[in-house]
Amino acid sequence: MIKFLSKEEIIMTTNEINFPKREDYKSRNQTPVDSKSLLGQSNYLDIAHEGEIYRLRITKLKKLILTK
Repeated sequence: MIKFLSKEEIIMTTNEINFPKREDYKSRNQTPVDSKSLLGQSNYLDIAHEGEIYRLRITKLKKLILTK
């Protein structure tokens, strides 16, 4: 039997998840990598990770998206 969650149950469940906080790059003594240095003249980059291929691409709105 499939149980469909209500909007309130979904919000409550999402709020209960403890997502890890993004570390501040300055606290790790790392310099951010410019996306243009990774992508060059292309608008995408294929990345191999754990036996899978992911694509990092720039959208028409200049956003970065990583897809499998």
